[in-house]
Amino acid sequence: MKIAVIGAGAMGTLFGGKLAMAGNEVTMVDVVPVVLDTINKDGIELEDESGMHKIPVRAIKSEDAKEAVDLAILFTKTLYSRSALENAVKTLIGKDTYVLTLQNGLGNIELINEFVDLEQILVGVTNYASDVKGPGKISTGGGQGSYVKIYTASLKESAMLQKTHEALVEAGFHASITKDVYVAIWEKVGFNAAINATTAIVHAPCGAIGAVEEGRFLAAKIAEETAMVGQAHGVNVKAEDIIHSLENTYEVHKDHYTSMAQDLKNKRKTEARFINGGIVAKAKEKGLQVPYTEAVYCLLRTIEETYEMQGF
Repeated sequence: MKIAVIGAGAMGTLFGGKLAMAGNEVTMVDVVPVVLDTINKDGIELEDESGMHKIPVRAIKSEDAKEAVDLAILFTKTLYSRSALENAVKTLIGKDTYVLTLQNGLGNIELINEFVDLEQILVGVTNYASDVKGPGKISTGGGQGSYVKIYTASLKESAMLQKTHEALVEAGFHASITKDVYVAIWEKVGFNAAINATTAIVHAPCGAIGAVEEGRFLAAKIAEETAMVGQAHGVNVKAEDIIHSLENTYEVHKDHYTSMAQDLKNKRKTEARFINGGIVAKAKEKGLQVPYTEAVYCLLRTIEETYEMQGF
């Protein structure tokens, strides 16, 4: 299958590398010259539980694409999705191309639907962890408790759904076709709102939140608020399921620095507006209060808007 992975960050490189190792024709798409040059010269360097792998993969800017692909996997940060799609639909995403989003946050499907028919959108979530070690270089723990859950955005079965699932499984991912995918999406949003936001604010790995009673308390409260909002929007998401995922992460990924924590460390824009901010917005639509989630969101936004003023 011809696959384009749009966004060669930690997760895009993980999925692109493994799908290429499984025999798919993978093209990495990014805008950062050093990332493109490194991948084209050295391939993807992927370290997992089985060892170090060097995978030859082509890397291009979207505007340099010569033909459409069968599947485009969108792994850009949500705040860059629109510009990425605007470029991709010129050539890379054709009339028969399916787009899979495994991105964080709320609103991804609606945005992609501005460029692609709903029937051609695959949606899902993953909790695989991936750490960038350099341009085109990542390490992942993989394994225990990790998953990829996918379905169609239209909630209708399709041949491409089956084909994509098979490709992910053959690439070594613990992938499943999940009809209640919107429950999974809300669970992931709650999970990210809890663990990404807290680890970012305290500048620490996931295990640090679980090691402190107040950290676990705050993360659990955000999970509860997310479930309340999701249920108000007709999605049967349960707080205890989000909390279970958090408890697993405190142990299995205790040394992992979340993408949001890495963003704050490197003084970059975060996805807070689409994760914690997305929950706050959805809560307001239903007249609900989410004080823990909103307080954390306000802190994150203040931090990322005042980098130049911070003196320590």
